Amino acid sequence: MRTRRHLLLALALAASACAAQPSARLGTLPAGWERVRDRADSVAYHHAGGGTIVSARSCGDADDVPLDVLTNHLLLGIEGRRELARQSLVLDGRAALRTRLDATLDGVPVALDIVVLKKDGCTVDLYLVAPRAAYAERRADFDRFLSGAVQVSRR
Repeated sequence: MRTRRHLLLALALAASACAAQPSARLGTLPAGWERVRDRADSVAYHHAGGGTIVSARSCGDADDVPLDVLTNHLLLGIEGRRELARQSLVLDGRAALRTRLDATLDGVPVALDIVVLKKDGCTVDLYLVAPRAAYAERRADFDRFLSGAVQVSRR
């Protein structure tokens, strides 16, 4: 499954301690983030203080799939998940869905912040995975990363 593979990569990186310029314009990350993966369809960054930010793109396979369904596909197989918030927004001029939840990975508590949007025939998945203790600080970085979009607003 396209999205689960990317999310499991991010969770593995976060538990052991990931954004190309896909179809959406994004901001930069502050010092402390190291690029750990750079492929045509995904880029991942890891922070030494805990946390991974990933941007992944998949084209041509989800044109008619609603954003909530795409988000739910990302969460398949994630243990002990507890959804805290789900919010519609506009990112880079497109409808997007942002979901915040707590979960566990191999018994390790993590926080996830996931943004899904469709643009130019592609699905773009952006997410932050961090230890719960580091989440607030990493979320500020993730917000900065998202704020580089042309337009970010609540719907």
